[in-house]
Amino acid sequence: MMIIKSPLITEKVTGMIDSDNTMEFLVNMRAIKPDIKKAVEDLFDVEVVSVRTMITPRGEKKAIVKLAGDNKANELATRLGLL
Repeated sequence: MMIIKSPLITEKVTGMIDSDNTMEFLVNMRAIKPDIKKAVEDLFDVEVVSVRTMITPRGEKKAIVKLAGDNKANELATRLGLL
């Protein structure tokens, strides 16, 4: 099962990257928080502090992942070509 589908980037997410050190990802509907945390840590070599999930009105599952460290989300977004 592929847990992380893709990163999400919107104007709001860009603000969250800078202010809250968080990233958003579309994830598999069956993925649970510990799975998402492990997948993000393994894929991107970062430390995850917390994971929040929600189901969008479009029927997709979205994960908001808070990273440890100062500019980790900013560095990760830059590495992924989002910023």
